[in-house]
Amino acid sequence: MRIPVILILILSLSYSVPLSAQHSIPKQELMDRREKLFQKIGEGIGILWGAELPNTPTRFNQAPDLYYLCGLEDPNAILLVVGNTKEVIFFSKKATERDLRWNGPTAWTIPSIKTSHGIDQLRPYEDFWEVLAQKCGPETTIYLPLDPIDKIDKARDEVYHTEFQLLKHPIKNTPFWRKAVSTIREVFPLASLQNINPLLDELRQIKTPYEIEQLKMSGKIGIEGVEEAIKDTKPGLYEYELEAITSFHYTKMGARGAAFAPIVASGPMTYTIHYEANNRKLEKDDYVLMDYGCNYNYYTSDITRVWPVSGKFTMEEEKMYQCILDARNAIITSMKPGVSFGELRAIAYEVYKKNGYTDKKLSWDGYIGHFIGISVHDVGNPDDSCILKAGMVFNVEPVLDDPIKKRHMRLEDTVLITEQGAINLTEGVSAELPAIYKLMKQKGLTGN
Repeated sequence: MRIPVILILILSLSYSVPLSAQHSIPKQELMDRREKLFQKIGEGIGILWGAELPNTPTRFNQAPDLYYLCGLEDPNAILLVVGNTKEVIFFSKKATERDLRWNGPTAWTIPSIKTSHGIDQLRPYEDFWEVLAQKCGPETTIYLPLDPIDKIDKARDEVYHTEFQLLKHPIKNTPFWRKAVSTIREVFPLASLQNINPLLDELRQIKTPYEIEQLKMSGKIGIEGVEEAIKDTKPGLYEYELEAITSFHYTKMGARGAAFAPIVASGPMTYTIHYEANNRKLEKDDYVLMDYGCNYNYYTSDITRVWPVSGKFTMEEEKMYQCILDARNAIITSMKPGVSFGELRAIAYEVYKKNGYTDKKLSWDGYIGHFIGISVHDVGNPDDSCILKAGMVFNVEPVLDDPIKKRHMRLEDTVLITEQGAINLTEGVSAELPAIYKLMKQKGLTGN
């Protein structure tokens, strides 16, 4: 008899939860980040706004840029950084007793925000224009987002795509950031408005030692959760049960939750790239593709693994799987400072070519992955000319399609670039086939 997934909550009591789970960013880390930004804006002023409170009952995630600089989670917040005085001013709704009763603590309940976060002033929204007028001369350079802000689960270009669809709506068609830029331009017509996004992108792309430690833990928790799902797999389970097993592990190990909506696809559903229904029953001749990751202290993991429901791939499936595995290994082995993404794509193509996959459409024109960090699809454009640098963290993600048999496979791992080479932060149990087959024979959380 299958154990209901809800009983997972009373299983695996031997789990060891990280002592550092869900902590705040250290004050010195925040101040170091802001100092680097001050160096870039000179005598100018920087303005950032936080994420809006969602209308759906989901956990709030702050806008990555604002959280990166201040570590505070107040919805709709505004951060003002003043270059000539190096002041940091945080604006948010002043919490009422009702707000605190319904939604809990805010920046206003922190005993000393200067001591904890290095914030010089905490001000209510209604003070914003008065303070900005005091700090801003008639011809001051103001740095602010002239593009949409990214989200923990969406890159800026993905947000742009959503907004382009919104522009077609007859009424609700102007995103908040466009209104904000327009208003500031109207109030300060002589000011020079500059895009702050490239400045922050440059900072965010090279991870600090603190960030690397968060990504290591996020990767460790992320791959362990996926491995629990692999162990529990058998015919008759539903995709959502594998999702639940993985999600349980993430939460149990101290993650804030999922980094993005999980993809747990089986059988024909694997050919749908961002399949999220996760409601199909597993059949013995299927294979599973899970693309999932956790949010650990706002640092994300993003892992994809593929495995057969029966415990053994067919010969055709093995060939396809081994090809993307060889491509993954070749890419990671070649990653080091000074190597371009064009070179990595060429290395991957040689693997595809060796295995008979010469049509580049099958590998998405040589797609090999994306940057990762405080956002799943983190800042940075890995075009052919982009050069790897120590401190970058990149998700290696080779893919292959079989459009005739409607098969899709990909593997995905988070890789840290160091001066000595690459470190796979999500390797865990190897993705080699013997290791996957061995893992499937182990008993999972539900006893399968």
